[in-house]
Amino acid sequence: MRSLLAVIVATLFLSTMAVADAPPTSPTNQAFKALAVTTSDTTDLPGGVTLGLYNGNSTACNITMTLQNDTGTAVTSGTLWANVASGFTIPARVKRVFATGTNCGNLLALYPSP
Repeated sequence: MRSLLAVIVATLFLSTMAVADAPPTSPTNQAFKALAVTTSDTTDLPGGVTLGLYNGNSTACNITMTLQNDTGTAVTSGTLWANVASGFTIPARVKRVFATGTNCGNLLALYPSP
């Protein structure tokens, strides 16, 4: 009886692990669209709040941005990310990229599927 119980527990444990370790059936929090960023001290990004911001600049640069939470409230304004490496993606909900304090171009705003 104990061995049967041990087999059942082991089977349930392994099947639970297989489900937990399986890849998601649909992509979540992945970008499907990228738009070039035009920095502005007064205007939010035209595509709305991002999933992330990609630095396509050839060198590290400083990026000043406003971040937003899930309810649409700006949680920080004018946050400076210093020395963002070339090719790095900041995984943040960015609402605005300021011209003041941002010293690079080739930024891409990453968005989910429409």
